[in-house]
Amino acid sequence: MKNAQRTALATVILTIFLIALGAYVRASHSGLGCPDWPTCHGGVVPPNGRHPIIETSHRYVGTIVGVLVIATAFLAWRHYRRTPFVLWTALAAVPLVGIQGILGAITVVRELPPEIVATHLLFAMLVLSCEITVVVAMYLEDPDHLPWARSFPRADTRRIGALALASTVWFAGVLWIGGYLAESGGSMACSGWPTCNGSVLPSGDHHEIAHMIHRYLAGILIVFVIPLVVVAWRRRGELSWAAPIAVAAGVLYAVQVLLGALDVWYTFPAAVTVSHTAVAACLWAVLSTAVSLSFYLPVGEGRVAARVPAAASA
Repeated sequence: MKNAQRTALATVILTIFLIALGAYVRASHSGLGCPDWPTCHGGVVPPNGRHPIIETSHRYVGTIVGVLVIATAFLAWRHYRRTPFVLWTALAAVPLVGIQGILGAITVVRELPPEIVATHLLFAMLVLSCEITVVVAMYLEDPDHLPWARSFPRADTRRIGALALASTVWFAGVLWIGGYLAESGGSMACSGWPTCNGSVLPSGDHHEIAHMIHRYLAGILIVFVIPLVVVAWRRRGELSWAAPIAVAAGVLYAVQVLLGALDVWYTFPAAVTVSHTAVAACLWAVLSTAVSLSFYLPVGEGRVAARVPAAASA
């Protein structure tokens, strides 16, 4: 089972790296470095040139992530068949990563349509959520960690989970619009921050409108993140994971907003653009972890709870 946990964790880490690498492909304008798919200029090995090498590197890492997702599903079937949630979540990630690959192919063949690029990013986040959930569930199902899992006060963790889930759903909209801007040309529609060309409201230009919708949604996200941070921090004495979740969510959100401002102020330098997406992936990972820790009930815990009423009635 330890190998299964390590494989799932490696998948999470490499998926975050893949998302950041995808951002670098966009920031370096290498999305069409390979005009064909799955080959690059007709070959498996890219020709000499910065753009083909960057694009092919992204494909290679994506392939490795796909293999790891399949390996995690196989190990879940082998070791966690008695834990349906772990098994089915791991299996669900397989078609998701397949769809992710198909979207990548469509992105190249159709020459970077912004709506497909945005959906491609969102599916990467969904794969990340599945793998994080598998990691958390495998960890909590480990006999060495089951007593720790049983110590969670369920009534308290559900509130943290609800806030984290609401944050994740809202954040999905922020990410999709952000991915759309990256290829639609809307990223540079607003020359200032936090205003857009000197105004808090966009003009009638559709690029400005899309850009400011992204900012508005990102700003409103704080309405979800701050309550999550406060509630998790207040539970830090009862839950060993609450304080790290609170600190990570608050810090990552603040850094994400700052990087968005720096992107605009310095006209989208590659380092800042990639960091903006990488931090977004990390924030998504933290929120997914909070949801998983809050709502997942280990099989062993459920069996213990089921025996208590029976013993009391006897």
